[in-house]
Amino acid sequence: MTRGAKGWFETFFGPDYLTLYVQTTTPKEVDSLEKILHLRKGARVLDLACGAGRHTIELAKRGYDAVGYDLSEALLKEARKGARAAKVDASFVHGDMRRLRYASEFDAVINMFTSFGYFDTEGEDRKVLAGVAKALKPRGKFLMERFNRELLPQQLPAQAWYVRDRNTVVLTEESFDLLKGRFETRQIIIDGKGTREYSGSVRAYTLAELKDLCEGQGLFLHRALGGLDLSPYTARSLRLVLYAVKGLEAEGIRTVW
Repeated sequence: MTRGAKGWFETFFGPDYLTLYVQTTTPKEVDSLEKILHLRKGARVLDLACGAGRHTIELAKRGYDAVGYDLSEALLKEARKGARAAKVDASFVHGDMRRLRYASEFDAVINMFTSFGYFDTEGEDRKVLAGVAKALKPRGKFLMERFNRELLPQQLPAQAWYVRDRNTVVLTEESFDLLKGRFETRQIIIDGKGTREYSGSVRAYTLAELKDLCEGQGLFLHRALGGLDLSPYTARSLRLVLYAVKGLEAEGIRTVW
């Protein structure tokens, strides 16, 4: 990335993002988070790359001290609005995930919906995990939920279109770059305002690579699941959920619930 050039993630997550991706399963997802993390009520949880705060708000509803952290001011505005509507006390912080400034403050950090691997280099991704490790209390818990890299070459390339309402259509084109090891997406919105296009690129780490990245920062992998439905993890799983603990090595990594 040239100096002064914006990364794709600085423009992708604007006001149109909530049109591109419509989520309706948040309460069930947080049910699973509670089962995996086993947190006490009132535990302090950082939702890293929280977007419009759907998980942050649901956690706050359930009695957790939830903090959402994101780079997008537009989505944070929606998150604060959502928290007010839900009448919950959730905090939202604007910032770059590569530059977390917390130290031993959180019982858990969650990173949902493939919100890791945005940057050009692995070194930048390591900075994210170093910040996560520093932000966690001793034996604090880290959960990451994302696509399963092993399945991508079998599913992609793919194209689709979605009707969001009578006046809005979303066109998507997704591919997997085998040389760069990255998931590439192109999204086009057509509505009464005109046509707008967005592109994204996420590094597609394998389970083994993620394990090495996490454990290099003292986040030891304890469990890998095939999604928030708590299914066993296999190469054919649609999703991948990683559960790691700061400073506590695992006797073995479980791939079933």
